[in-house]
Amino acid sequence: MKKSVPNLYSEIIPGSEAAGFSIGESFSDISKRVGTVDWYGPEVSMRNILLGNSGWVGVKRNIGFGNESLLSYRYMNQVVSLFFEKKEKLYRIALGEGYHGNFDGVGIGENLKILESNFEIIFNDADDDFLIKRNGSILTGISFVTDYRASLEDVPQQVIKFISIHDWSLR
Repeated sequence: MKKSVPNLYSEIIPGSEAAGFSIGESFSDISKRVGTVDWYGPEVSMRNILLGNSGWVGVKRNIGFGNESLLSYRYMNQVVSLFFEKKEKLYRIALGEGYHGNFDGVGIGENLKILESNFEIIFNDADDDFLIKRNGSILTGISFVTDYRASLEDVPQQVIKFISIHDWSLR
C-alpha cells in the first residue's frame, strides 16, 4: 500500500483541517491512508527516532493511571502529528517546522506578533501556548506554541514553533 504524504502547503483551518487531514476522521480511516508504519511504545525515547525519520511512524503513550493510551502518527520530525485517544477520532493536528501552510497569512517560523493585526493574543499559562481573540471571543480550535513559551509581556519577540488544530471534545 502506498503511504499518504501530508499536504505541507494546505491552509490551516481552526478546529477543522490541516495537511490534508480533517478533525474527526477515524483512526482506522487515517491508518489506511498512512499505511503500515513502525510503532514505538512508551518505553522508547522518541527524540532520535523522530530526528532521523523520513516518513510516518506510530507512537503509543500511556495517559493517566488506567489503561488509556494516546496514539499518534508523526511525519518526519513532527512536521505533522496526528493524535487520537479513546474515541479513536482525530482530535488534534500539530504542525511543526517544515510545514508551509498558514493561518490568516501566518505560519511556522514567523513572529507571533504578526497576528496582532487581526487578533488579540492571549498567553495561556496553563499550557504555555497562545490563543487568539477577535470581537471579544476566543477563536476555538487553534493555538500557537513559540520558542519561549512565555507571555509577550516577558518576551515580546517570539517565533511560532508549532500550531495546533484541535477539538478537545473528541478525546
